[in-house]
Amino acid sequence: MKTAPDMAWKHAILRARHSPIRTLQFAFYIEGVPYWVSTHLARHVHAQPFIRSQRNDRQDEYDRNAARQDAPVNMIWYMNAEELMTIAEKRLCKLAAKETRTVVKLMCGLVIYKCPEFKGLFAAHCAKYGDCDEMKPCETGRRLQCGNDTGD
Repeated sequence: MKTAPDMAWKHAILRARHSPIRTLQFAFYIEGVPYWVSTHLARHVHAQPFIRSQRNDRQDEYDRNAARQDAPVNMIWYMNAEELMTIAEKRLCKLAAKETRTVVKLMCGLVIYKCPEFKGLFAAHCAKYGDCDEMKPCETGRRLQCGNDTGD
């Protein structure tokens, strides 16, 4: 008789980012997000966004040509576990827009609620690896690059 993997093994394989985690799939329904936030999210190439069309021939709620960038839009964002952790590294960064960070924090919280083996695996790159790859890092990233991190 085979037994299911325990929580420690699940956490370890996720943390190590071994290839089987790419088969663990997530789909998030994101409702009423500002259009510009959906654009931030859609830039992740290994996640598949399905963003409601703003085309005038597909909707009649507003004129796309006059729509503000903060017009609310619904989307489904589909990705695997490895990409979700990569997205968290980028979009939980203090340099990411606050509104984008909020969406990704909510997603990560939902995943941890349903899959507790993810606890401790969602963090900005600098918090996770102790360095910053950004071209213009935030204050924490600058301290890390200079080796002066005070741990705050």
